[in-house]
Amino acid sequence: MTLGIAFDLDDTLYLERDYVKSGFRAVAAHVAAGDRALEERAFGILWQDFVQGVRGRAFNRLLAALPELEGRCSITELVACYREHTPAITFLPGVEAALCELRARGARLAVISDGPLVSQAAKAAALGVARYADPVILTDAWGQRYWKPHARAFEAVAEAFALPPERLVYVGDNPEKDFHAPARLGWRSVRLRLPEQVRHHLPHEAVPPTFEVTSVAALREQLLALL
Repeated sequence: MTLGIAFDLDDTLYLERDYVKSGFRAVAAHVAAGDRALEERAFGILWQDFVQGVRGRAFNRLLAALPELEGRCSITELVACYREHTPAITFLPGVEAALCELRARGARLAVISDGPLVSQAAKAAALGVARYADPVILTDAWGQRYWKPHARAFEAVAEAFALPPERLVYVGDNPEKDFHAPARLGWRSVRLRLPEQVRHHLPHEAVPPTFEVTSVAALREQLLALL
């Protein structure tokens, strides 16, 4: 019987830090308005904080660090710039080949992703995930209450594929929300855990994945073994 595989997007098909860097580049260019030196300073402030593990209020800190920007832009404007920019992101090495091989072997592929709709749609378009996955479910289209760990997206994939739970697999990275719904619904799950991921350090919660792999190559082998 066919295997249905649903993938998370952020830090599963591509590295989330690459999107963050791309967004910070867009914001830095926006605030600098053509001043190349100011653009590099702004990006450096944003990126240094991220690399050091600082999360939240990034643009507040940016404006505080660069008083010359006072009155030139608002936090709301910078958030919109970040979310609406066209991201410079690519699949993790080996992911695209794995998707092609899984499809060629008869697997049905889907994507389930949370986050602001405009951002997630831009990421999906930049990667071209619709070439490999159908459906591509961006849960924010239903509203934030349906973000994972809500089961609605998983139920939609099961209905679209018309497969029983034992033939469905979810691949994600975030133990805080990715594996709860699959477990409740009887799916299997795989955690892709890479050092470059934002949440690679998080331990498993009460609902661990069925499998954990530490490379894209190992993920490919695990999924092929389930076919």
